[in-house]
Amino acid sequence: LFFCSLNLSGCSKKAGIIDLSQAPLLPVDSQWGVVIDPYAIYRKEPNLSAPVAGYGRRGAVQEIVGQRIVTEEKKQVIWYQFSSGWLPETAIQVYSNELKAQSAANELNAARDSSH
Repeated sequence: LFFCSLNLSGCSKKAGIIDLSQAPLLPVDSQWGVVIDPYAIYRKEPNLSAPVAGYGRRGAVQEIVGQRIVTEEKKQVIWYQFSSGWLPETAIQVYSNELKAQSAANELNAARDSSH
């Protein structure tokens, strides 16, 4: 009887409803890059001597669509592919979702603006 009364009293409280309709979807397997160099040169291939595909600036946020490990001068370098082209690991920081990447980009831009 005691357990039944506890069970019934616990069920009488209404649980709060959380509206997740406005929450952004965060794919588990996606990664996002933030350009950390003042200016970055996107390449058509993961190689410093490859033709230029485009340019980016510090704080630019893009989803990573691929990556490749390349040996350059006896050293392994990770290159990340974006819709704009390829960037080496030294030019970006990688984040597990867009929200984290955008927050980091905002901090980079705020630091840049405060230094001027």
